[in-house]
Amino acid sequence: MKSKQLKTYNLPEDSTVIAQIDAKPNYIFVILILIALFSFTMDVPRTYGIILMCVSIACLVYMPRVLLMEFYNEYLVLYNKADKSSCVLIYYDEISSWHYSRGASHDYLYIELADGTSEKIEAFSRSIFESNMNRFLKDKKRKNP
Repeated sequence: MKSKQLKTYNLPEDSTVIAQIDAKPNYIFVILILIALFSFTMDVPRTYGIILMCVSIACLVYMPRVLLMEFYNEYLVLYNKADKSSCVLIYYDEISSWHYSRGASHDYLYIELADGTSEKIEAFSRSIFESNMNRFLKDKKRKNP
């Protein structure tokens, strides 16, 4: 098996990132900025628009980026939220199946490997995770988790 847990500074540098899953909701902040700009043209007190714009810009600039997954041509990388210096590199040909599981308080993406082990990552959006996984591993999605 070529898949392994390693430190982030040991990741191969010859590949380019094709897709990433990030826990920071940048698109929401951009939408809020657009709403704030739109509120200036409406009959809404300007104070609301200014506050909304300031909070959105502050969140975009100062909130930390939490990278969860990166997709490359031949493999994907799962980052550990607790230990930011370690990650798991998994080659696509060693994945036997994957599925997304929704729970009452947490969602998880499960990846089963050919050697019988499995990796689990905490998730937040079924559509984001499934669209990226289907892009690279559509034929390995488990039908009934």
